Amino acid sequence: MRELTNAEAALLGLLAEGARHPYQIEKDVQYRDMRSWTDLSISSIYKLLRQLEVEGLVDLSRDMTDNNRMRKVYSITDLGTKALEKKISALLTEGEHCKWQTDVGIYNFCIVPKTKRRELLEAYILSLEARIKGYGELEEFMSGDDCPVWHRGVSKRPQFIYRAEIEWARSFMQELEEHGEI
Repeated sequence: MRELTNAEAALLGLLAEGARHPYQIEKDVQYRDMRSWTDLSISSIYKLLRQLEVEGLVDLSRDMTDNNRMRKVYSITDLGTKALEKKISALLTEGEHCKWQTDVGIYNFCIVPKTKRRELLEAYILSLEARIKGYGELEEFMSGDDCPVWHRGVSKRPQFIYRAEIEWARSFMQELEEHGEI
């Protein structure tokens, strides 16, 4: 069995919570702000569901809506659950190298005039602080919405990462000052 993509794992994770029709999956993706941490889009949901069905990882059934329309409902199979567990285990045991666009800016920092460097780094720190605030609000919302603790982890983890990034940025500014670069 091939390894699932992250998008497939996110999709199967939703189906592991219960059977859903594609529109309901799309609404869950929107409500949970999953686009910020997955590659699920409305078009990819349909494509992935068809592929996962062919591979035997999801089952397709049909039901009638209140207005007598037939709709497709997908559920995860035992094989799908095993594949998802394997992918989750791999994701949680291996550190990930992150490509930060900021690194391109830092690597080429000498292009920026000295008079502007501090301003840019301070703006960067402010943007990170705004992200921390946003994820804090998301965490608060999720806590009030009785989300499981593992779902809330998606709102807590970025706060730690951004705090560490702020610490790095302040340290970098200090190093630049010591070398007369800002």
